[in-house]
Amino acid sequence: MRIATSTNLISFNRDGSKTEMVHLLPLYAKEGFRVLDLNLCEMLNPNASLAGEQWKEYAERLGQLKNQHALVFNQAHAPYARNGEILEEMLTRSLQICHTLSIPILVVHPIPGTIEENHNAFLPYLKAAEEYRVVLAFENLNEEGELTDIADLIGLVDGLASAYAGICYDTGHAHMCTHDLAKDIIMMGSRLVATHIADNKGKSDEHLLPFYGTIDWESVLAALSRIGYRGDLTYECMFFNRHLPLELKVQAIRQAKSIGDFLLSRVP
Repeated sequence: MRIATSTNLISFNRDGSKTEMVHLLPLYAKEGFRVLDLNLCEMLNPNASLAGEQWKEYAERLGQLKNQHALVFNQAHAPYARNGEILEEMLTRSLQICHTLSIPILVVHPIPGTIEENHNAFLPYLKAAEEYRVVLAFENLNEEGELTDIADLIGLVDGLASAYAGICYDTGHAHMCTHDLAKDIIMMGSRLVATHIADNKGKSDEHLLPFYGTIDWESVLAALSRIGYRGDLTYECMFFNRHLPLELKVQAIRQAKSIGDFLLSRVP
């Protein structure tokens, strides 16, 4: 396993603005993060470079920064709509970016509804993912009407019956839903291809660093080891530092890296 982070780790600012990935990659590399999850949800900001006509040039710049700083893009996160609809153009663009930048996994949110409805909705995109050799990793969610149970995600992935369909396990979402995280992980087994590592106190999706909430990380790591998980521990912890002044953001990156190294040292 490796420790990784979403590129949104310090992207949220005190004034409500968000810093784009191209400005953050060199800083993450400098502070020791070499494995990154590209947060393609930047497309949801109409003023973002990734949302405009120059998105291909922006993606090319990300690739240049990757090579310049010896980075690895282990996965990406596709944009999603709050109402649960598939954002067709953005999802297609996300797959194209993954293909261009050799990103092996694209995390997607299932739509609200049944396993069958999700199967039918994502099947066309799975065909594209297979052509691009990008795994669609379906994330466990946390709201009523969404796919929150691991058994449902397993049913979706098994029904799609493709080497390019898997699960991204969000520890924060599972904890909010009062899951036994170790049990979930054992159930997923080889279907687990990616993670969103975040902590909370069981009430809201706080996106905290590990040990700032109430998740039992020792049991999580033991379960990951038991199933032979070969993927990464990828942070999605963008809220623990969002109110920090800019001058303190670098310290927040260092803290995140230190906690990640500690987690890795505790893997059985």
